[in-house]
Parts: sequence; C-alpha cells; structure tokens
Amino acid sequence: MNKAWWCLLLFSPPLWAEQYRDPFQPPLTVACAAPAVSPAGWWLKGIIGTPELRYGWVVTPQGQWLGLLPRQRVLDGEWQVMQIRPRQLELVAQNGAEVCRPRTGSVVLTLGEKP
Repeated sequence: MNKAWWCLLLFSPPLWAEQYRDPFQPPLTVACAAPAVSPAGWWLKGIIGTPELRYGWVVTPQGQWLGLLPRQRVLDGEWQVMQIRPRQLELVAQNGAEVCRPRTGSVVLTLGEKP
C-alpha cells in the first residue's frame, strides 16, 4: 500500500472522532431531566363523580379551567393524573424514556387550598 492510503486510514474521522462503546458494558443511560412545566400553581376547585370514576376540576394560574380524569396526561404529556380522591388530586411527572421511570416528582392538589 502506498503512503496516501495509510494516511487516509490513520486520519479518517471514524478512528479519532468517535468514542466506541465497550460491547461488554451496559449501554449508557439517558439523563432524566426535570419537566419544563409544572402543575404546582394549579388550584383544585372541585371533584365530582363516584368512587369508581372521579373527575377533578382545576384552575391554572392563567385562569383556564381543566376537567381531569385518572391516567390523563397533561402539560404536553409531561404529567399524568395518578389518583383522584374525594378531596385530593395527585399528578406525577412522566418522561418518554423508559429508563427514567419511575419518576419521584409529584404534585398533590388539595380541595380548598390555594397554590
């Protein structure tokens, strides 16, 4: 082989530009970022329904009314309604990456308490 060929192999981008992963090590995990928006400023105004299916009514800081159901996702899918009890509504932060679950962040709204 001539010198140009060896120089091409030696200085080609894949050899120096990329760090290769060790196939015997587990893959790197995705960093789990906190959600950009939060329902922490919401105000629980009421809960209606039966123990089998309750609806929660909240008001956002912008004055928008929202009717929420259990397991419903809100705020661009970053939060999910986990439980609606007679006087409380619990929302849990979600993340699209499975490696980031379960999330530890949650917001509990209580009837009659202002944010």
